[in-house]
Amino acid sequence: MDDGIPTVAVACQGGGTHAAFEAGVLTEILGDLSAGRFRLTGLSGTSAGALCALAAWYGLVGKDGKPGSPDEAIRTLNGFWDGFAAVTPAEILQNSTAQFAIRAQEQEVPLLGLTLPGFGLTPRGLFSHALITTFRQLGVRETYFDFDVLLQTAFPGFDAIDWTSAPTRLLLGASEIVDGIETVFDSDCNAAAETTAATTAEKHAPTSIENRWRTRKPLSLRGAAASGTLPGVREAEEVDGGFYWDGLYSQNPPVREFFSGVRKEAVPDEIWVIRINPQQTPTVPVSNADIIDRENELMGNLSLNKELDFLLIVNSMIARFGDGVAHTYKPVTVRTIKMTRETAFGLRVSSKYDRSRIFIDTLRAEGRKVGRGWLDAWPNVGRYPDDAAYDR
Repeated sequence: MDDGIPTVAVACQGGGTHAAFEAGVLTEILGDLSAGRFRLTGLSGTSAGALCALAAWYGLVGKDGKPGSPDEAIRTLNGFWDGFAAVTPAEILQNSTAQFAIRAQEQEVPLLGLTLPGFGLTPRGLFSHALITTFRQLGVRETYFDFDVLLQTAFPGFDAIDWTSAPTRLLLGASEIVDGIETVFDSDCNAAAETTAATTAEKHAPTSIENRWRTRKPLSLRGAAASGTLPGVREAEEVDGGFYWDGLYSQNPPVREFFSGVRKEAVPDEIWVIRINPQQTPTVPVSNADIIDRENELMGNLSLNKELDFLLIVNSMIARFGDGVAHTYKPVTVRTIKMTRETAFGLRVSSKYDRSRIFIDTLRAEGRKVGRGWLDAWPNVGRYPDDAAYDR
């Protein structure tokens, strides 16, 4: 469809509950869809960013013959985060206890060997098995401590999705840990499997972007769980015989698949990256907490930057060689939406596990404020790589 309306793909970084900021930004983006300034043709995410992208996408796609809508996407997205937050007294107690343990570990305060998994509501955690029954009796919801139940509750109509009519493509990043395979769970694989129409099946040809160490798989809730599996917090997620952690180590979030191995007509005009891991740090890390924090930020950014830099190389080749390249490839504008400097530099790894309602709501509110200002200024806003930086 070439109606002059810019097509956009939004990519959501992973970063624990810091991704609540992305939920705020996405709320504003979804709210602007009806204005017709841009068309949302793609969403991608890794880890908690994958959950944001999945929730927005789920509300947009049709299910059981009924169309989705931006309003439904907004409700699903924010409903997911409302359900994820600690709200009952027992959940608030568990979250506070876990935060204490994580911050102590971050500061190298000895706690008799107790670590994050020991204070988490996981199959290996201190509160699991017999004690989980006690927590349930005290008011901890099953959706709070069981990730699979949370996904099934948040996305109850997943089996009824109309894959072939989905207006937006979804990519979720994960890392297969036994063979070391970079994996993307891709909604287009589902659509191709459900149609015999060559134009649809070939829309996103996988051959040029897959090899032994990189693959695409059909989208599923198990795939979403795989993308959200942080080692030490959840056991590796098994999907079709593979074992997965989140995609922090490979793609945070997936971007390459939007422009590599697809027909020129399907490539978005712009990719908007919602970055929740700051590219910079205000000072050289010295303390244990600062070192841990910076290591985590670098892991979350370097893989992404390599994909974006490759895209810039393609753009420069198109500009340099003109028609010799432009008949196959198109230039893509990359833009960054990021937290305020004060918020980004004030957060730590420990707060990525904070499920308190006030923390999540504060980040969502900032995301809406930043997103609103950014959208009001678009397209007269910066471009990557310059817009990834904070003014010093």
